[in-house]
Amino acid sequence: AEAPEHLALAGRLRLAHRQASLEELGALAEPPLTKDAVAGRIRRLLALADRRAVELGVPGTEASLTPELFVDAGVGAD
Repeated sequence: AEAPEHLALAGRLRLAHRQASLEELGALAEPPLTKDAVAGRIRRLLALADRRAVELGVPGTEASLTPELFVDAGVGAD
């Protein structure tokens, strides 16, 4: 099953602009979106991907997270 276009658009924006903030991604959307709208769409897209991964018996989205991603994001940094 394909993702709805509005969710796929949010995913494509994130992939094309990996370092952009949610607010910046929203400004790039046409029409522009709020950061909450972008966050919600990406969250729903990830949930959809994870449900599909379960159906297929493959690792979900968290499997691709590396410790470096958390360091780059400042998560867990003192």
